[in-house]
Amino acid sequence: MTFVAAACLSLASCASMGEHSGSGTPVAVSRGCEHLARHQYEVCYAYIVNDTYLARVPYYEFGRDPASRAADLTRFGSRFYNPARLSIERQVRGWPRQVDVSPPRIRIIGRVAVSANLATAILHTVETWRVRAEPGRVLFAETNDHHTLTMHRTPTMLCAFGHCLHKWVVVRIQ
Repeated sequence: MTFVAAACLSLASCASMGEHSGSGTPVAVSRGCEHLARHQYEVCYAYIVNDTYLARVPYYEFGRDPASRAADLTRFGSRFYNPARLSIERQVRGWPRQVDVSPPRIRIIGRVAVSANLATAILHTVETWRVRAEPGRVLFAETNDHHTLTMHRTPTMLCAFGHCLHKWVVVRIQ
């Protein structure tokens, strides 16, 4: 799943990533993500691809494995700042090393609000997660749970072809 997320070049392609057994499309975005002028598309892309599929999912999968812990902690720590980071770290404390993480389903709903100074964004999602231990014991499950996420823009930018994308990190999950 991480490879698919990395190959995703736009929110439109993410929304059509396909289906996984019986749970529908893994990503759906609202029209609130379509806006370019206030960087809403960056916020949506950052949460779905960078924060969730490339940081949170691998942290859930490998964050307790000493062999891969450093890399997963670095990526996770660069995408989730406190208090969101502490909340997720508390959540996985006590999980066994080997877990099975089903690809999460994330729907971004409604308006994506970006502050006047472009430093903070509020994103509303409906999410389904399932993490299991061997032999199938459920460690974490959400089914269509509503969340409000607060994201902050960092000074980091990636510029190419005359356009710069800003880095948005998760600071609060409610």
